[in-house]
Amino acid sequence: MPIDLKIVQSTASLARLNLAQGLEPEQAQADLEKLTHELATIVGYIDILGEADTQGVEPLYSPMLEAPGAREDVVINSNTTEEILEQAPDRIGSFFAVPKIL
Repeated sequence: MPIDLKIVQSTASLARLNLAQGLEPEQAQADLEKLTHELATIVGYIDILGEADTQGVEPLYSPMLEAPGAREDVVINSNTTEEILEQAPDRIGSFFAVPKIL
């Protein structure tokens, strides 16, 4: 199916997109023509993929053939509050000190 300006405008309308918002009419037209060309190129690439021989290839619902196994639930020592606060430029007790913003 060839992509033309009418299809782009119709699709934009269905998606409630204003592709010309804030643009001068000449610039809006140029942008629509550019978008039409880009979309036609993308659809052309998809058509090329449609020509690939896929006989005997079963469709996949996921690129992973097997679901990954669950990880073992292991408790690890992560950074303690003191280790984290050692990196703070300024602190008050066990909190980061930050400048007032008003």
